[in-house]
Amino acid sequence: MRNPNHIAELLSDKIQRACSNALAVAIGGSHSTAQQDDQSDLDLVVLLEDGPLIDQSAELARVLLPLIEEPVQLVGGPSWKEGFGCRTSVLYGDGFKVEIFAVTADAAPVVDRVLRWKPLWGSRPLHALQQSVQARLTRERILAKARFDTAYAHMSVCRHLARGELFAARHVLTSFVAIALALRLHELGRPYDTVTSYKRIVRDGLEGDAGVQAIETASQLLGGGAAALRSCLQALVDISWRSLDALGSSSEQAARLQVQLRAIAQVPQSWLLAVT
Repeated sequence: MRNPNHIAELLSDKIQRACSNALAVAIGGSHSTAQQDDQSDLDLVVLLEDGPLIDQSAELARVLLPLIEEPVQLVGGPSWKEGFGCRTSVLYGDGFKVEIFAVTADAAPVVDRVLRWKPLWGSRPLHALQQSVQARLTRERILAKARFDTAYAHMSVCRHLARGELFAARHVLTSFVAIALALRLHELGRPYDTVTSYKRIVRDGLEGDAGVQAIETASQLLGGGAAALRSCLQALVDISWRSLDALGSSSEQAARLQVQLRAIAQVPQSWLLAVT
């Protein structure tokens, strides 16, 4: 049986010795919060000096991959993964996975997840990054992102449905499900994170929550045709708008932004009416 902690220490030591541009190494994911199980992968985060991230990530992979090479494996990356950083992934024949995320201070994701990274070394620069991220995680910024995510998904799905691109519509609707779940989780006092929201439902025991069940009902329409996909879209829009109304303050600015959200939805909605 593999020992992820041993692998993390092996890679971390090599980075410290061989990568002069590395400022810190940390454990992310479930291992950082002691919530891992036998199927959990290993997420290793490497904080690098500011610079060309893809090039630095490629050099990092060149240094590290020989240490964890096996006869049966597939390697992907380095490539950018939104909300995480520049990722190199290694898949093994026994179902284990190692993901190495390279980030810099100016390209780190501004999400609550960063605050849970557990340092293996380089605590001071990592803590400085976490403080910077935490300072930017204001309520206004979080809700601004949530409004944009909602509007963008709605506009994209409307465009795909109007063109008859049902596969594309389903693809974006799955992202919309993650947005709706992230909003519901935020209503319940958890971080807004569309990348991990769909994982949190079972892990946090929220299957019975009424809001989650409404999103589950909407998601069951994803396997249908154009009419079902339109119904799914409308349900997700209604659910997300209600969450945003509930999360927004009573200030004039918040009310104005909610009006803008609905105004931006009008033209994409008309595309669907034109093909009904």
